[in-house]
Amino acid sequence: MAGRKNLTARFVETVKVDVRTDYWDDVVRGLVLRVSPTGVKSWTVVYHRESDGAKRRVTIGKFPAIDLAKARAKALGAVTAVSDGEDPAGKKRARRDSMTVRELGALYVEKYAKRNKRTWAEDERLLKVEVYPEIGDMKALAVKRRDILDIIESKADAGFLAQSTQILAVVRKAFNWAVENDYLESSPVIGVKPRAKPTRRERVLSDDEIRTLWKALSEVPILSDTVSIFRLLLLTGQRSGEVCGIVRSEIDLEKAIWTIPGVRTKNGLTHVVPLSDEALAIVAAALETVDEEGNASLFSRIGNSIEPNAVAQAARLKLQLLGMPWTPHDLRRTVATGMAGIGVMPHIVEATLNHISGFRAGVAGVYNRAAYEPEKRRALDMWAEHIIAIVKSKSSKIVDIAGARR
Repeated sequence: MAGRKNLTARFVETVKVDVRTDYWDDVVRGLVLRVSPTGVKSWTVVYHRESDGAKRRVTIGKFPAIDLAKARAKALGAVTAVSDGEDPAGKKRARRDSMTVRELGALYVEKYAKRNKRTWAEDERLLKVEVYPEIGDMKALAVKRRDILDIIESKADAGFLAQSTQILAVVRKAFNWAVENDYLESSPVIGVKPRAKPTRRERVLSDDEIRTLWKALSEVPILSDTVSIFRLLLLTGQRSGEVCGIVRSEIDLEKAIWTIPGVRTKNGLTHVVPLSDEALAIVAAALETVDEEGNASLFSRIGNSIEPNAVAQAARLKLQLLGMPWTPHDLRRTVATGMAGIGVMPHIVEATLNHISGFRAGVAGVYNRAAYEPEKRRALDMWAEHIIAIVKSKSSKIVDIAGARR
C-alpha cells in the first residue's frame, strides 16, 4: 500500500498501520516514510539512478532518531547527490559490505557510546582488548554467532565470568546499534546468552588491606596524579569518574568543599562533598600544578583528564597486592561499609555518597538533602581520621554521630 501525503510532525509521530505502508512526502520529492505494523518507522529516499535509470531506494534513518525536518534535509542531500551522478544506495551498500568489526566498533563508540554512556571508555577498551584481536578485521556482516560465542566462552573458561558478561553486553549493544542505524541487516548476537548470571559485588577492603594499599601507593610505579585519585576515592567515597574529572571551578579551598555539578553525577543532582584535612591537602597540592582556568583538570595526562578506565587498569596491573582481586569501585563500597562501622547513620552515609535509595528516595530525600551538610562533614572527618589511624596502625575511636548531635 502507498499514499502521497503532506507529512506533518504529528502524523509521523502518531501514524499506525495494519500492513506495511509507504507514505510519500509532498514537500520533498522522493522522501518516503515506511511504517510497519510493529511500529517501526523508517525514512527512505526513492530515486532513479542517473547512469541507467534504475529505480533505487536508500534508507536514511529511523524515526524518532531522525525527525521529519532532519529527514527532509537528508533527503534533499541525497537527491542533490543523485543529480550529480552519484548512487547513494550503491555507495551505502558498498560501504556496509566492506566495513570491518573494528570500523563498526569505532563508529559505535563515536556516534553512540560517547554521547550516551558515561562508561564509553570502558566499552572502547573492551572492544580493543577483547574483541578486535579476535574478529576486528572480519567483515561485520560476515560475523556469525559462533564467533561471538568463542570470545565470551574463552573468557568464561579462563575463570573471568563477570568480564565475559561485560564483553557480551558491549558487543550486543554495538551490533544492535548497527542494525538500528542500518549499517547491518541483522545482529549475530541475537540469542546469545551470558555464560554466567551477573553477581552483585560485595568486596570490601579490610583494615589490613587499606593499610597495605595506602602504603603501596607511595611505592608502585604509577603517576602521582593516579596516586592522588586512589587516595581521594578512599577518603571521599565518590565515584571514580567524579574524582578523575575534578576541575578547578569545583573546589572552594576556603570552605573546604568540592561541588560536583549535576551533569557529572550519576543521579543528575549537584552534590557537595565536604573535604577533610587529608582530602583538602591532596586537592590543594593538585591545584598548585594546574592552570588558572576554571575548567583546568586537577588530574590530567597529556592535557586531558585521566580516564576512569586508566585508574581501573592501574589497579588491575599494579595494585593487586591484597590477596583477593579488587576494583576502584570496591573502595566506594569500603567507605560506605566502613562509615557504618564507625557509627555513621545510614541516611548520612547515603547523603555523603550521593546515593539515593531507601531513606533518601523520593520527595522526602530531595527536601532533606541540604540539611545534612554538617553531618556529611563530620562523617568524612571521622572517616579520614579512621583511615589515618589504620595507616598508622592505631585503633580509631568509634563515635555515634546521632548521639554526638544530641
